[in-house]
Amino acid sequence: MRILAVDDDDLILEVLTEAMAANGHEGVVTASSAEAACRMIDNAAEPFECFLLDIQMPEVTGIELCRAIRRMPQHALTPIIMVTAMSERQYINAAFAAGATDYVTKPFDALELGARVGMAERLVLEQSRARSSSEQVAEMRAELEGQRRVAFAEPLIIEGVDGAIGLVNLENYLLQLSRGGLFSTNIFAVKLAEAESLYARTTPSDFRYALADAAEAIASAVSTREFFISYAGGGVFVAAVHGREIESREYFEDVANVALYEMDLSDSKGRRLDLRLHFGEPVRVGMLRSGSAAVEALYVAIERIEDSLRDKEVRKPQHGKAPWLKILVS
Repeated sequence: MRILAVDDDDLILEVLTEAMAANGHEGVVTASSAEAACRMIDNAAEPFECFLLDIQMPEVTGIELCRAIRRMPQHALTPIIMVTAMSERQYINAAFAAGATDYVTKPFDALELGARVGMAERLVLEQSRARSSSEQVAEMRAELEGQRRVAFAEPLIIEGVDGAIGLVNLENYLLQLSRGGLFSTNIFAVKLAEAESLYARTTPSDFRYALADAAEAIASAVSTREFFISYAGGGVFVAAVHGREIESREYFEDVANVALYEMDLSDSKGRRLDLRLHFGEPVRVGMLRSGSAAVEALYVAIERIEDSLRDKEVRKPQHGKAPWLKILVS
């Protein structure tokens, strides 16, 4: 796997190179600044398949470099692993918001880092499917533009919505948070009503736009908090929301549905889209839960909302305005 490691400390670059070699990854390319890294990316005969970035570097930080790499079409999905001494939640949040796939703190264990890079390599292999570089770029562009239909149950990366990251990224984010960081974390699952019907009757791009609009509405509901949102597939989103005393599930649901109503959505044929979101009860991640338990909480939240909506049909208003519209007239 073609790896580019970026750090302004030559000793760290040497340690990274040796750690990668010990895990079977020879020939790691190194850069001592973001500027040098960008030149190497531009001049690479074949695209790099994984990036290892330090955060604290002079002039351009690793987080800024991560954001710049994500803007390159050929690296929209390339694994980016932050390898840094910064363990505070503000840095972790900023890194994942910029597009980081994973986060490892220094001093790092060579075996652990090798395992993280191994996971990244599996992602690369899944994405490549033995295609040429030009075919990969064309398919990535087509996917980002919404022209390729994916399975209804498949997770997708929502583009252009603040706080929206990939599901794997969200799992890695929760794994990285310390117990202190997890103390006030709440996991919500949010279901897009009649999502499977919407998927069946709309074009791939229309469905993706609808998901992006739903994610935007969820983000608006939780915007006063620190949060990340991912689309888990099957019409279900998951959100990690920080705060000891957060608003109720009903409040978030009402605000999100008002936001959707005010968007006045329609598909590419001009047909109105009446999207509606159902928020599940939060799964609270307390002091005694580790990062792995927080990842499990994502799927507990999904199971809860699926079970809840299966057990009872959601009542639709028969007269007057939809329940969430009461906010508009109150």
